[in-house]
Amino acid sequence: MAGPWYDNEMKSCVGCSTARLYLPSALVGVASGMRSTVGLAAVIVKGDPEKLPPVFKHRLAVPAAGVAVAVELVLDKLSFTGSRLEPTGMAGRLVFAGVASALLARERSPVVPAVVVAIGAAAVSAKVAHDVRARLAQSVPDRVVAAGEDIVALGVAYAACSC
Repeated sequence: MAGPWYDNEMKSCVGCSTARLYLPSALVGVASGMRSTVGLAAVIVKGDPEKLPPVFKHRLAVPAAGVAVAVELVLDKLSFTGSRLEPTGMAGRLVFAGVASALLARERSPVVPAVVVAIGAAAVSAKVAHDVRARLAQSVPDRVVAAGEDIVALGVAYAACSC
């Protein structure tokens, strides 16, 4: 578990420590709720290889993560793609968020609460992003809205791994 957090004056910042411990998990959950693969891909690409399990250290792990994200970003724009709120779409988002959060939390916070935070954030994010996209698509082409969501999801995933 991580040590104490300090404010700018080097005083213990107990009140903010919980939020700081779980912020990466919340962010990776938000990113996964928008685009299921981006959270885990960010952890694989930006994570410390020494702290990742062997399967994610393989020389093909980073390219595979990139391909997974690219395929998802393309498939999301196609008309036959199902809703993220359908059981299969939601399950994948929750699983990816949980795995990514567990990998992030291994060195800095208790894993189970971190996974719960990420899964909750992914579920809420999936619903909010769906509703925002549907609303915006009434006045803006859906592909433009989807591309904007892609950028936000990638940025949030990057931020999750930078905390």
